[in-house]
Amino acid sequence: MFQKLVLICVFVLCCSVLAYSEDAVVEFEGRYWMPDLTAKAKVTTSGIIGDEINFKSELGVKDENFPEARFIWHTGPNSRIRAYYTQAKFNGDEAIARTVTFDSRTYTAGAQVKTKLDLQYFGLGWIWEFMNTPDEKVKIGTILEAKGFAGKASLNAPTLAIDESTDFLAGLPTIGLSLTVNPFKQAQPYKSGNILSNLGFYAEAAGMSAGKYGYFIDAETGVRWAPVKYVSVSGGYRTVFLKAEYEDDYAKLALKGAFAACSIRF
Repeated sequence: MFQKLVLICVFVLCCSVLAYSEDAVVEFEGRYWMPDLTAKAKVTTSGIIGDEINFKSELGVKDENFPEARFIWHTGPNSRIRAYYTQAKFNGDEAIARTVTFDSRTYTAGAQVKTKLDLQYFGLGWIWEFMNTPDEKVKIGTILEAKGFAGKASLNAPTLAIDESTDFLAGLPTIGLSLTVNPFKQAQPYKSGNILSNLGFYAEAAGMSAGKYGYFIDAETGVRWAPVKYVSVSGGYRTVFLKAEYEDDYAKLALKGAFAACSIRF
């Protein structure tokens, strides 16, 4: 609810200043992401080796849809800085089918386990489109970003008198590439009368490997259309992969699914 309220306030604020703006350089984007979740983890404590737990198939954690807020500053015709923030909550309530050990606690088969996974995903980066065709129909750029995950996972088994939680934080710089194709672009798109002149396709991917400590990948592809000068809509498919590992402990997370977005500039 809070995220939706923030997006509505941003939309109203931007609409109020459009009449006083001649050049659009600042952009606010609201997204709605509908991903499928995959999450696995293993935690060893005090020498007690834990078992791998699949949060979805074993603990009944459900897929959830959630919004994302983005701020984009167009520092030039081929350069932009962006920041984004996503907060998601996943819940499960399941009688586990096998006995497992997680974070030194043992959950016996048949016990009802309530699971909560609170996740925050944030990033700050710079995109520089270093290659641009003369007609501006094709642009290729580099992506430099700092990305991070923060959150909390808790497992509560009332019949076993267990109420455990684990905080986690992971972040690293990422590098990648972007591709934008505007096949119908014209010199003065809003005066040409061609409604497809601002229809474009794009793809981007960024990531980084931390060797034996894991890796991170964030990629998406989609279509974007700006029917009027200060408003655009877009949609596509996004995938995020995270693996964090230290000695015998690890966490694996994947989010994959479609998204829809609307942005406003001034």
